[in-house]
Amino acid sequence: MSGKNRVNTKAKEASLDVYAAPYVPNVLKQINEAPAQIVPCTPSPWIDYTRYVQSFSGNIFLSAPAYPDALSAELPFPKPFEGKLEISTYMDYFSAAITTEVHALQKECEEYNMYQVPLAAAHGDPRQSMYWLNIPGLREASLRIEIGDIVQVRQLGFEHMRHAGALVTAGYPVPPNNQFQQQHNAVVWGIDRVREMVTLRIDYLVPISLLFNARFVVQSHRIHAWHRAVARTQRAMTEANQQSLKNDNEWMRSMLFPDTKDGVLQRSLNKARDQLSLFDTLLNYEQVRATETILKGQYGRVPYLISGPPGTGKTKTVVEIASQLVSENESSRLLLCAPSDSAADTLVQRLSQHYSPKEVLRLNSPARSFPEVPNSVLPFCHVDDTIFSLPPFPTLMRKRIVVTTCRDAEMLHQARLSNQNLYSLERSIYNVLHPEDTQIEPRLHFTALIIDEAAQAIEPEVLIPILVVAPPADLCPSETNLPAVIMVGDQHQLGPRTASKGQLQRSLFERLLNRPLYKDHPLARSSQSGGIVQRLSKAMLPIIRPPFTDLIRNYRSHPAIIATPSSLFYNDTLEPTASHVDSLLSWTGFEGRQMPVMFAENRTPDEIERDGGGWYNLGEVTLAIDFAKSFLSEGLVKQREICIMSPFAAQVRALRLRARRPDLKLSAINIGPLEAFQGLESKLVILCTTRTRDRFIDQDLAKGLGVIHEARRFNVALTRAKEGLIVIGHPGILCQDENWASFMAFCRRNGAWSGTGPEDWHTPHSRKIKMSRLEKQIQFRNKVSEDSNGDDGLAKRMRRLGLMKSEEDEHWEAGIAAEEALAGEEDLDAADDGTAEEDDAAGESGTADQDDTAADDSATSPEPAEGVRLLAKRCISEELKVEPGHP
Repeated sequence: MSGKNRVNTKAKEASLDVYAAPYVPNVLKQINEAPAQIVPCTPSPWIDYTRYVQSFSGNIFLSAPAYPDALSAELPFPKPFEGKLEISTYMDYFSAAITTEVHALQKECEEYNMYQVPLAAAHGDPRQSMYWLNIPGLREASLRIEIGDIVQVRQLGFEHMRHAGALVTAGYPVPPNNQFQQQHNAVVWGIDRVREMVTLRIDYLVPISLLFNARFVVQSHRIHAWHRAVARTQRAMTEANQQSLKNDNEWMRSMLFPDTKDGVLQRSLNKARDQLSLFDTLLNYEQVRATETILKGQYGRVPYLISGPPGTGKTKTVVEIASQLVSENESSRLLLCAPSDSAADTLVQRLSQHYSPKEVLRLNSPARSFPEVPNSVLPFCHVDDTIFSLPPFPTLMRKRIVVTTCRDAEMLHQARLSNQNLYSLERSIYNVLHPEDTQIEPRLHFTALIIDEAAQAIEPEVLIPILVVAPPADLCPSETNLPAVIMVGDQHQLGPRTASKGQLQRSLFERLLNRPLYKDHPLARSSQSGGIVQRLSKAMLPIIRPPFTDLIRNYRSHPAIIATPSSLFYNDTLEPTASHVDSLLSWTGFEGRQMPVMFAENRTPDEIERDGGGWYNLGEVTLAIDFAKSFLSEGLVKQREICIMSPFAAQVRALRLRARRPDLKLSAINIGPLEAFQGLESKLVILCTTRTRDRFIDQDLAKGLGVIHEARRFNVALTRAKEGLIVIGHPGILCQDENWASFMAFCRRNGAWSGTGPEDWHTPHSRKIKMSRLEKQIQFRNKVSEDSNGDDGLAKRMRRLGLMKSEEDEHWEAGIAAEEALAGEEDLDAADDGTAEEDDAAGESGTADQDDTAADDSATSPEPAEGVRLLAKRCISEELKVEPGHP
């Protein structure tokens, strides 16, 4: 074949859509589009919101909202909007974004449509008209389906049997052709993800052919909730603007569009304070400071944002803040939300260490199935007959903490239990009972909202719980404390799961962090120099109190594992504080290196399943399994401590098939898609990148797959590991991504490369390819260890200076001191003579308050001795110097 023909063949292959759906005959597709008689089916059990509202307000004061039918297929389609997001355009902006998402969701649903598939009668189910439908892939939660959803089912006619195989009548007489012009709007009554089976309620079905088309559609009630939240928000900001001259209540505006004018100016350093009595005594300095700042509440009427990189204890911080807020005032009532059910369950499990089911409610939607709820969480849930529901009104009012998902907070709106509803109810009842009295100002029921994993939720969904706690527009802020809003997350890990690419992919958490109040603050993470988090000093005053905390201490991983992510995503600020993370260093594959990280070359070609099933790489499968077997054979790990992940579903299946082979007996190894591991950790992580051909990378990006040019996936993949990380990939393919090039350069510099040889890989020039602060510390630590055996080695000289109390600890401290010396940190205390002016509010340090008094000296590192500085500076500057772009 000539060179020209080879080029043409390559171009033709690249133009093919490798993700094209499997071929389905048009005649089967046309069945779903043909006019048909709609046969409604009995909805699954649900909450009667009208009855619930009447149970506590009667028919006079409140009524249940007149929402559209939850099973309606009609969706609003606003006009496209291409303007900027502003207060005046808020509804137009997000209505258009939601419309784009709906179209993308419908296309996503169509990919899961099923043709000529059997339905089995649910034998043994006492409920009538129940059928089982097997849905491949349901276990991975790739199809968005819940109890109460509609699945459009059409039975195939005999004229279509040539596409379906043998004729089966099940003993029923053959009806006329118009029998098959019916569409049953089947309702999901049960979900079994383990068996990949859903239970459908299909009324009036006469099973003739036993073969059906099943069509999945966007569930309109979810979309209506987003539109309602956006419309309410626009209305709230508009009403507040009209009322602002009367009572200065701009709460909603300051939550969504906070400005520097909403902050509080600090003019003096702070006096020492009494130590806070902690529920969790193991919290670190930043976590405690965030808690204290929120308790004082003197940072302005703006959201308080806690940015927590992987392994920094975000959820621990959330639980401590919630516990402190509840214990501070017996009238406090908190709403805790998370984007997913699993994250909300985790919050309840942590809170259960301090609170009983009498105080905490785990609010679940009736759409949630019971097997999905952990046993430890069930006592905190309310069950009404066969579904999750709302507890009686008096019981709910006594709960100190309500935990739910952002989306399920809509249940509180429908039950008229928002702050605005309860405020209006209390005033109305009082006015009826005491018409001669002046208008009262009731306390708001929910005093704070905390959203965990806020960076994973789309903004319209976050609006739902914000609107639950939002005060009425006519409320006077000077007479009633306004609710606090705290968001916790990491904008550099996986963001919201969306079907469309665009506005909804940016969470409210990320959008707020990019506003000047947060982004341009002198103490923000992005403003730090050299990775050293600076302290507040007198020279910085006056300064706006930072309404944020940046967590910096990683308790999960070996320093070598987080060195690259810290440099790329967190401005080199992460501090490794995990203990007992060296147990895998003795593995023979690490060849004695003191870094449990390795890049393993794989150049075997990737392959694709027929009919667009997905990418897999058998050579990579062999490598991954061999690595796992090697660690197991040396007795360094147990199977359950190993995680093998890939961004491609077909590769996950191939890995599972290999590991489950009877001769290998590796079924306990945790193998799954990359997205499933966010928030989790494993002692050993083996990452399979799978892709070894570059001509399909653009299609990967279009489908949101792979780890190339996917910075958030890259970050999540690398930061799941605690003690060992092995990345398998093709260096020539991965280096097209600057982040991957930086990681491979790290491995090359430190000899952590397995394959034909790193000399065959040419490092691209990039500003991201540089030696990080942590890498310098690690190399200095290793240098100290190497010299410690010499007669006049560096360690011995440091001991003579009296600077090493224990070998391991002081080796590491010396590495930190070395980097500080290079950064020119001459005065770490940044304090004055210990006196400070009176100030009622808390000052800030780095990302949280910092007192400039002796009371806080224990929270900071002492200034290293000059001898350490000189030795460290010489060691790094002469032996570890690396030019940017050249590892």
